[in-house]
Amino acid sequence: MRKILVVEDEISLREVYDVILSTGPYEVSVAHNGKEALELCKVNDFDLILLDLMMPVMDGVGFLRKYSDGQGNLESKVIVLSNLSSGDELTEALKLGAHKSVLKSNLSPSQLLSMVRYELEA
Repeated sequence: MRKILVVEDEISLREVYDVILSTGPYEVSVAHNGKEALELCKVNDFDLILLDLMMPVMDGVGFLRKYSDGQGNLESKVIVLSNLSSGDELTEALKLGAHKSVLKSNLSPSQLLSMVRYELEA
């Protein structure tokens, strides 16, 4: 079973992503911020990480800095799900190894599931 980590501070979105992805053949874990995500990455090898950028405690860029410094499985694909369409944070996230970025405000549940299926098969 493929493992997915959802890193999102907004409770309603985190729950929606969890429910949608759990309908597929995926084991879904959730984290409220980058610090929690790093802790989960120490004990799990995730196939895919869906990462928000703007979060309290540790934001997405902070997570990627530590993750890319050897605190994570560099084989994991990281997709940034953010409402930022451009800016320094998004540019930095892509430089630090994020696979791609998707505007979460434009992402329907079916599109999310399709994107995840595609990324895990590629």
